[in-house]
Amino acid sequence: MKFDVLVLPDLFQDIPPDREDQIKKALKKLKEPYPGRGEGDKKEIKGSEDTAYRLRIGEYRAFYRIEKEETKVYVFDILTADQPHKKYGRL
Repeated sequence: MKFDVLVLPDLFQDIPPDREDQIKKALKKLKEPYPGRGEGDKKEIKGSEDTAYRLRIGEYRAFYRIEKEETKVYVFDILTADQPHKKYGRL
């Protein structure tokens, strides 16, 4: 089953322009969003209230949720590797 990937344009405002294309290309891998399926280094985030996942994209991490019934993936944050712990606490 293929999923639609939805990303807020504001998430790219702090991304350097030379990295934006790399990240957009990697986000297309979320059409198969579950870890262990398709391409990409995907992982379920343990300890979060809602089930959330992350996709590793070089030194960046894209955080997303899966709505299985809607077949949609919602990317809610894109951060450098050191930022998630500062923003969300220990993940």
